[in-house]
Amino acid sequence: MAYPTDPIYKLIKNDMTGEVDHVKTQTGTTEPYTLITIPFDEDNTDYQEYLEWVAEGGVAEAAD
Repeated sequence: MAYPTDPIYKLIKNDMTGEVDHVKTQTGTTEPYTLITIPFDEDNTDYQEYLEWVAEGGVAEAAD
């Protein structure tokens, strides 16, 4: 991942289904970074922030 520059998010596939259902990001700009996984849940404030970033033209790194 190209932290802490764009893209700051990476899409993650569910191991069981193979569907993309999470996005990963980091908090902080210096080591040690904290990686967080954000589920695609409309009630999740981190997911809402991610959706705003996408709406502003952000493009997450593709899932592996």
